[in-house]
Amino acid sequence: MEPRLDQVLVWLEQGRAVVQVEYFDALGKLRRETFHRPTRDLGRALEEVAHLLAGEGMKGRPRVRRKQGGRLRVELELQECFWKALGS
Repeated sequence: MEPRLDQVLVWLEQGRAVVQVEYFDALGKLRRETFHRPTRDLGRALEEVAHLLAGEGMKGRPRVRRKQGGRLRVELELQECFWKALGS
């Protein structure tokens, strides 16, 4: 089984973007990784992380949601940006 992306969360924290990725590993176990990117541009941060994950062989079309306060919101533009950079 190849690693498969499940969902991606993105938010701003202390002036920089944070991207949290949840995926199923080769054994089917759910894993979580967090990436801190030196930018306030969420789209750019998602592109950078997607390129890193594509290089590791990650696949899928995960749901991408923006975290604001206590809410999670799907932002289709950010989701498309991530999918395109991932190559899915």
